[in-house]
Amino acid sequence: MVVSYDLDKIAKKLNLDIKDISRAFKKRIIREYEYKDTKILLFKKEFKHLEKGTVIFLNDNLDVVRGYPKTYRALVLYPTLKKHFLDKIVVEEKLNGYNIRVVYINNDFYALTRGGYICPFTTKKVKKYLDLSILEDNPNYMLCGEMIGLNNPYTPKYYEEAQKEDENLGFYIFDIRERETNKSLPVFERLKLCENYRLPHVKPLAIVDKEEAHIKVREIIKELDKKKREGVVLKDPNMDVVPLKYTTHYTQYDDLREGFKFFFDMGLDFLFSRVVREGFMSYEFKESLEERKERAKDIGEAIILPMVETIERVANGERVTEDIELIFDSEEDFYEYLEFLRKVKILIKIKKIERVKNKLKVLIGKVYNRTNDKVLAYLNGTLWGE
Repeated sequence: MVVSYDLDKIAKKLNLDIKDISRAFKKRIIREYEYKDTKILLFKKEFKHLEKGTVIFLNDNLDVVRGYPKTYRALVLYPTLKKHFLDKIVVEEKLNGYNIRVVYINNDFYALTRGGYICPFTTKKVKKYLDLSILEDNPNYMLCGEMIGLNNPYTPKYYEEAQKEDENLGFYIFDIRERETNKSLPVFERLKLCENYRLPHVKPLAIVDKEEAHIKVREIIKELDKKKREGVVLKDPNMDVVPLKYTTHYTQYDDLREGFKFFFDMGLDFLFSRVVREGFMSYEFKESLEERKERAKDIGEAIILPMVETIERVANGERVTEDIELIFDSEEDFYEYLEFLRKVKILIKIKKIERVKNKLKVLIGKVYNRTNDKVLAYLNGTLWGE
């Protein structure tokens, strides 16, 4: 790769040695990406002290947007919460969507995916639906949140609270950070800012003492499970320790059910991690044998039923796809998003396009070639070699 920018300045800005930057380029950890006339460098993997998804804008200021840190998972609530947290714990709902960082740079707003790409679809939606003056007043901040709803391109799940007039889509802030240092604002400072600027945000479900937190969180998880919600994120009020997450049985079930439609693409890690969560949850919730059998039945059905359905569909000559309906305000927006998908190497099939109230409603099918091709090969007699 021919580098046409000042690596020495970039290294200083990122607090890295010039040799480190050169090595990151050589190993393809750093990639160049362009959105319209905006050029950025993004980190495809964690590198030194920088998180995966860290971005540096190639402007005069070399503005940095740090990647969102990994949120660790508690497999058991007790004694994990007691050992991990300092005193009080803020319990917030974990929403099932995709992680976005919104920033104000070059006198414009950008929405970055977890991986560091500027997504044109998401950027346009946050500009449309949010008053982002908070970032004009505080350009050193980044709004970290979840884009949820049935009409989102990455994790389509229906949320009643995300319903707009013509689409099911919403952005809820769960963190505000200094974009160059990655330091979080304390929880209650973040809540106050969101309320002052009238921004949609995740609100606390409870504030509990760490000694009794496992009891309260277990109760909350059971209620969220009944409502088919994802789970919780547990935070120190001052954000002095890293947050932890804990998800419901429904989430494990639903993830497996969706993932095993494309079982050769999702991989063993996808299966193993979710089954392990179920095992620890069953143990901690002190389930009876009958309750464990019911849990096992749910998980077995979530794996086998969609898998067999996929095999049947491929056997009948279909190419299985993950179908998502998206709403675009113009053809230009639609084609810009298609170009973005091409750049990030996501293969899709356009299944249906229709005009509704001067908007473009598009049914997109994400193609999972490995599952389609391997299922077909095995149906035609290829031997299993693993």
